[in-house]
Amino acid sequence: MLQIQAYLIHNADPARQAQRQAIAALLSELGIPVELIHQQPPLAALPPGWRGRRGVLCRELAKLGADFAQRRLRAPAAGLALRCRERWMQLKALLRWLPAPRQQLQAAWRHSQVEAIVSEKHGRAWRQASAAGADLALVFEDDVECLPSSQRRLQALLEAAPALLERQRRLYFDLAGGYPLEQVLPLLEGLPCEGLGDLMLPGVHTNTACGYLVSRALLEAWLQALQRRPALAHLPIDHLINRASALQAPQAISGHWRKPVFRHGSFFGTVLSWQQ
Repeated sequence: MLQIQAYLIHNADPARQAQRQAIAALLSELGIPVELIHQQPPLAALPPGWRGRRGVLCRELAKLGADFAQRRLRAPAAGLALRCRERWMQLKALLRWLPAPRQQLQAAWRHSQVEAIVSEKHGRAWRQASAAGADLALVFEDDVECLPSSQRRLQALLEAAPALLERQRRLYFDLAGGYPLEQVLPLLEGLPCEGLGDLMLPGVHTNTACGYLVSRALLEAWLQALQRRPALAHLPIDHLINRASALQAPQAISGHWRKPVFRHGSFFGTVLSWQQ
């Protein structure tokens, strides 16, 4: 029997208490232990002078680089056009942030810090799952919403996982979706689904990281990528997962649904996003 461990990432927002209770209750019904990950450091002030401006610019350029690297994976034939587009976006970033007033820099600095804190919490979940010897890890943020069919569909996925793991050790399933699949996934590269998801893809392509299932072999590959390239830890979590997968586990596969197992509350407006 596979060992499954779940992690619920949050910042103790009382407005999301109902979502946390619902997902914890669902996991309890399935007999899956859940760890809460919520401790975080205070936000640091924007460094003075040029150091602060350089810090914001470096983080913005790093996000651009990760975004376009994933776009090239989704559309290899458009590689040259995407590289030209990336250079143009880098120039725009320079023109935006070099003369930006300090108030604007402070807002961007805060935003990028929160993104890095969220990514660190995901990394903490991966390390705990690896240390616990979990075969599969379920990771949820607390804007995930349970649907009437969520428990049944998640149980069916977990029951099918052992057979799939025998054929592919590095698995990722996006459980809560977000964007329409056409916007973020290379639909034409779909693999046979065998009843698991509506779309299986070579490589890992996230559609937000509100909720996902990951195999031990893949999360250990992510941890190896972080060890070799510590700067990845400053990326938003979706960029981090995509880049770490491309660098350390390009042979992994990912699964998606047009109607996901759970609902991403921030995308549907039923849960207030931290970015608002």
